[in-house]
Amino acid sequence: MKRVQILTLFCFFAYSIFAQTIVWKKVASLPDGFNGGEAVSLNNEVYFVAGRTKTSKSASFYKYNPKTNQWKKLADVPKPATNFALAAVKGKIYAIGGDLFKDANREYNPQTNSWKLLKPMPTPRQHINCGVYENEIYIAGGLTSWKNITKKHEVFNTATNTWSEKAAIPYLVQNASVVTVDSLIYVIGGAGTKENIWGDVWTVETYNINTNKWKRINDLPQLLFGTAAVVVNKEIIVLGGQTLIDGDDDTSKKVFIYKPKYCQWIETSPLPIKNVFFDCSTIGNKIYVIGGTVGGNPNWDNYAEVYEGEIITDNSKDK
Repeated sequence: MKRVQILTLFCFFAYSIFAQTIVWKKVASLPDGFNGGEAVSLNNEVYFVAGRTKTSKSASFYKYNPKTNQWKKLADVPKPATNFALAAVKGKIYAIGGDLFKDANREYNPQTNSWKLLKPMPTPRQHINCGVYENEIYIAGGLTSWKNITKKHEVFNTATNTWSEKAAIPYLVQNASVVTVDSLIYVIGGAGTKENIWGDVWTVETYNINTNKWKRINDLPQLLFGTAAVVVNKEIIVLGGQTLIDGDDDTSKKVFIYKPKYCQWIETSPLPIKNVFFDCSTIGNKIYVIGGTVGGNPNWDNYAEVYEGEIITDNSKDK
């Protein structure tokens, strides 16, 4: 707590006054409901690896074109999984880890609509996300089994098909959201304590790629795991997830924006629906929220609905 208070002294909270909203609308739905899937944007289209249906894991892989408002089915993903890391790097897409095939490293080439397997991840894990910087994909934390969380931090170089190990993340965490802003990788929220691997956390940690060091910054406004996060104009938007309310897990529709310039979290327009274990991606100033469920139990109904959120900012009030 003392560390957070010291950080606060160096941040300009009082003058961060601005109007920022997200206007949501429903767009073309997926052909089925999915949760535990992942999304990335490439060449102004959104790619989505499905994760699982209500009854089983899915190898389905789709592409959404905002101009035509249509989904197109692509080549199935080899070694299908849920709760994996998905990244777009230099025109290709990488799906790494996940349950059942925790070390799998899959590369998709949009030019040929085909997948191939690359060098496996050294520490097999699931319930992970990743940051991307230049040719590299950064993965920290995650579940190595249903009883164990790792602090290992490994980096995949897509140009050389090699893995390297970096400074371990300082705390136990899985199911965190991960984004990159400049040369900083943000690991946001998630779950994992010494007492309970599913205990919610609100910690936000940054990894400096240039110094190979971690630093804790302002915590989330509330406990959250199973969120989705994106970056728009170097600001971090964290959506949905599951939080602890009066001792019970509850799915959230809240949306928070982190402004690194002011070291401040603010709450903005909520999601149209409560959602957890979904993902989202961005094209310009628009966010696409895809799949998910109303809770963490795979037997609950999954969403086929997809929502587009346009970010409206009044910069004249951002001092």
